Amino acid sequence: MDTPPPGLLILVPARAGSKGLPGKNLKPLGGLPLLGWTARAIAASGVAARAVLTTEDPGIAEAGRSFGLETPFLRPAALAQDDSEMVDVVDHAVRFMEERAGFAPGAVMLLQPTCPFRRPERLRQALDLLALPGTEGVIGATRIERSPSLLYREGEDGLLVPLAAWEEGIRRQEVRVTLTPNGTLYLIMRESLARQRRLFPPRLRALPTDTIEGIDIDTPEDWALAEAVVSAGLARP
Repeated sequence: MDTPPPGLLILVPARAGSKGLPGKNLKPLGGLPLLGWTARAIAASGVAARAVLTTEDPGIAEAGRSFGLETPFLRPAALAQDDSEMVDVVDHAVRFMEERAGFAPGAVMLLQPTCPFRRPERLRQALDLLALPGTEGVIGATRIERSPSLLYREGEDGLLVPLAAWEEGIRRQEVRVTLTPNGTLYLIMRESLARQRRLFPPRLRALPTDTIEGIDIDTPEDWALAEAVVSAGLARP
């Protein structure tokens, strides 16, 4: 699939506030502001789409424009808080584009700047998956190659409770892979988003990414890991 669904909207959310790592979206990583990594991946992907930055901060908006992102609005401050729901941020941006910009997307792709190492080809691969029959959405995911019987949640008494019954004698090669979202990419049909207001629709497919791509920067430790990746030459802006 070389072309996106009619009217693909790519949204890049980047607010100014961050308690874990203040100013991270404009913080230089490998000589390029964090926001620039995602903007460059969009440009390098070759995907035809409207790429829109949603931010409440004029400085971030100016940086986004310098990287080729559209900034047709500033996000309301109420949608740029620590407890703001991403689906509300997406809904605001989509409705603005539909009602004020005259652009009705058939699908929406969300790319968070905090995952700077996604490969440009992932955007095309996600669109290929979305084109498969019965698919409402696609998410970037990390493979967990462990039996669910070795995955736990903590009970009210503090003791660990396995997610599945114990599997006796199962070999690693026989384990059915578990997948968990890693934040690199969310792609959803507009109709499904309108109907369910969820980034995780029922008919969902996974786009597995590698460990480096799945790095999501939220803390100083995450930033140090990202810097190590760049210093080792494992990723370049």
